Amino acid sequence: MSLLKNSQPVVYVLCLTRARRASVLSFFWLLLFAAGCQVAPETNGLPHDKTLVRDQLVIKSDFTLPKKHRLLDELTLRRSDIANRLNLPISDEPINIFLFQDELPFREFMNTDFPDFKNRRALFVKDDTNLKVIAHWGPRVGEDLRHEVTHGYLHSVVPNLPLWLDEGIAEYFETSRGKRGLNYPHVYLLSKTFRQGKWEPDLEQLERSNRPAEFSQIQYAESWLWIHFLIESDPSTREILQKHLARLRMTGQAPDMSIVLQDADPEISKRLLQHLKEIAESL
Repeated sequence: MSLLKNSQPVVYVLCLTRARRASVLSFFWLLLFAAGCQVAPETNGLPHDKTLVRDQLVIKSDFTLPKKHRLLDELTLRRSDIANRLNLPISDEPINIFLFQDELPFREFMNTDFPDFKNRRALFVKDDTNLKVIAHWGPRVGEDLRHEVTHGYLHSVVPNLPLWLDEGIAEYFETSRGKRGLNYPHVYLLSKTFRQGKWEPDLEQLERSNRPAEFSQIQYAESWLWIHFLIESDPSTREILQKHLARLRMTGQAPDMSIVLQDADPEISKRLLQHLKEIAESL
């Protein structure tokens, strides 16, 4: 889950990791519109006992982490993975990761500082000067940190990412290194709902859904599929994505990806479905 804050004006965007996105997001946006723009609470009580610096990552925890832990190695290497696949520069802006070893103090912290998100396993927070990831060192910490740290790496170099693009890239890179972004739950969900006639790809609709409260689980899955297709299907589609991100990075804005892809290939949605079919048949 991620919470982004910009100050002129204050704007919040949530990018939830996995289950119960919709209910939490709906509540958050209801609160936002009812009470006006809210300032994210001060994050006092975060772990500071131990500090480990791994390139761009500044990892602060209430327990001792091995300097060569395999997950930390993977998170560190993920920066170059993102830069290479998306043709992005590498930033030196610190991403502060706060890790709780035990669930109880983590829950107490979330209850106090982020009561609306007290059931979350991880949180990414961005404001004008800081990138933060807050997480519990639990059974799914690898998935959680890969997802949230991806948000950190992206937002350290690319401003104004559309929601579907931001989430699609995070869903791609939350998978373990070596899987080339293959997110099995999304493949199963999309294949099943397509066979049932309940879903067809619609990138224009994804682009219009720029408020997280409007995003459903199927839209998170479709966002992942577009990114996986663009990166993995053909060098020409990867180049389209890379140029799109480069324009966002340089100017802060770009034409809708749906327009760019339609101009490149009017049959792009059919190619996307064929890509999904080939993935599903290979599993």
